[in-house]
Amino acid sequence: MNEIHDPLWNPQQPGDDGLRRLEQLLAPYSAQARGLQQQIPHTPVQTPRPRRLRRVLIASAAALAASVLLGVYLGWRFNWQDGQAWTVHGGAVTTAAIEPGEWLRTGSDQQLAIDVARIGRVVLSADSSLSLIETRRGFHRMRLEQGHLRARIWAPPGWFGISSGAAELIDLGCDFDLWKQEDGGGRVLVRTGWISYAIGSQQVLVPAGYQMRFEADRAYTPLRPEADKSFREAVAALDESLHRAGPQASAVDRLATNMAERASDDDGFTLLSVLSRYPQLARTALYPRLMRSQKLAASEQHRKDWIAGDIDAINQGWSQLPRQPKAWWWNWADWF
Repeated sequence: MNEIHDPLWNPQQPGDDGLRRLEQLLAPYSAQARGLQQQIPHTPVQTPRPRRLRRVLIASAAALAASVLLGVYLGWRFNWQDGQAWTVHGGAVTTAAIEPGEWLRTGSDQQLAIDVARIGRVVLSADSSLSLIETRRGFHRMRLEQGHLRARIWAPPGWFGISSGAAELIDLGCDFDLWKQEDGGGRVLVRTGWISYAIGSQQVLVPAGYQMRFEADRAYTPLRPEADKSFREAVAALDESLHRAGPQASAVDRLATNMAERASDDDGFTLLSVLSRYPQLARTALYPRLMRSQKLAASEQHRKDWIAGDIDAINQGWSQLPRQPKAWWWNWADWF
């Protein structure tokens, strides 16, 4: 390498008179003169100690083993042979079974617990009857003829359902109660998660904390059990008008205004349910009341899109819900 004789690049070389004079003038502003010179601390490289490394490896191996075991367990839990009987607990014997096509009936002082494959359990109350329709991996269906049951299911949406004539209640991963009369009427109360109640072309979603009445040929609007009486009456009146004459009936706007005036912010899902099934009602006072309950800014364009049934506009209302319908894994407590 060539030696550098330029004092600008090699401080060991003497400079000329001009350079030395310039150095003297600038000397008071140097880092050394101002006390700013300091050594950069040397940080030694930390070498993991053998004991600490061993703990990290053990923790990683344990996490991997737990993931594998969980996967194996879930595979076993969700697997089910076609037509395999469900286990029944209670009654005259400790353990019995029910196969597809068979019925279970309880007496006035009897209660039965039925294992729904390995994905949950149904408790059948006194004076009730049900039948098992079909059971296989990913699809388990039964029928409640009359009485009451409570179902706790932890499985992907649609794996468990209860048929009732033209209607079908689909579990979306939840805990719910179902009451049914011999004439086909009844109600459902959701404790955790969601259910979907489908009848004909109509589908009604019911979330935790809400209940819904139904008849053999129709479903009503979901309500909070603790909702104000005047609000419940207003919803029932609007339901009846919609069922008989449709959303264009002359009385609908007045009934919708009455419902909106009696709603509280806690009744937001009831408002959303009505406006989702009947988008044309966004022309009424229900739309601004829903926007207020969800703390959304209303706009004329959004309102027009909603009235037209635009799915993106309607989904803006659903996106404000704290828990979405198919987030079944959040209800992990129903696993046990």
